[in-house]
Amino acid sequence: MKKVFDVLPAVALALTGCVSSSDDSNSAAPAPAALPTDFIVTEMGEYSYATDGSLEVTKATCTDYANEVVWKKTTHNGSLTDAGNGTAQMDLGDGAGKNTYEFRVAAGEQFPEGNFYKSSTLNNPLIQGVVLEDPYYSDVVYINTDCVFENFGEMQETLSLIAGVPKSSISMSCKTLSIEGLEMTYVSHTQGSIEYTVSYAGVTSNVKQTFRYAFVENDCRKAFKDYQQEYESGETQDFFNFDLYDQDISASSEFTDLISNFHNRTGLAKSAATPTMTEKQIKDILRAVGSKLRRGNK
Repeated sequence: MKKVFDVLPAVALALTGCVSSSDDSNSAAPAPAALPTDFIVTEMGEYSYATDGSLEVTKATCTDYANEVVWKKTTHNGSLTDAGNGTAQMDLGDGAGKNTYEFRVAAGEQFPEGNFYKSSTLNNPLIQGVVLEDPYYSDVVYINTDCVFENFGEMQETLSLIAGVPKSSISMSCKTLSIEGLEMTYVSHTQGSIEYTVSYAGVTSNVKQTFRYAFVENDCRKAFKDYQQEYESGETQDFFNFDLYDQDISASSEFTDLISNFHNRTGLAKSAATPTMTEKQIKDILRAVGSKLRRGNK
């Protein structure tokens, strides 16, 4: 597969998402009959846990200084206690305070190893959670639906702004997102990637987005390299933000012709704020969708 960075002009992205407030035990939703074990990793780290309930979570930051990448591990002090009846109280030391989680201990292990599901999100199609597997810590989104795109309805405003088309021209069915006849169809995902097809006028391209993680130093350096290329080419004047470069996107060779055909046939030049829906906008859309699936409503 060919990297989209080789196919599309590099751009700085503005991802828009929903911000969820912290919860407490009084806001916990009733647990569904079965909790999913399929998840996508949002953020990686390491942890240590003591019998007194203290929890240390080590993550990493990826920033820059004087045009050099700066990768640094950071440790937060929190707490984790078994609250009984399959629930736990967890403070990740990030300033959000304690939240209630349903938890399931991993087979052959003991607390705190296992899957933790944020109680206030249990009935959501994308459940916020944490996976602890000594010494590894992961912020995750548990996939609690077979219809991924159908649950992205609140993204229509974001996508219409990116594409420069009316919100009414964007539709989302179970696994397909359509914009003026350009269709993205979900195919599969792993814990660290998502695959789908992009189709228009009988031409289909396979697209894969592999997620980068600030905790992985090489991912940090790759993200900064992509940013530098954009800055040096004049395509962005913004400061480096890892979250805007945290996906490595690749596509099959049909992608370029597909997008060219889309430009030429839709007539978007007459209705959009920009002359046409550009390759930049298509990439922005891919990244926004990948970010949504990776982070849920976080």
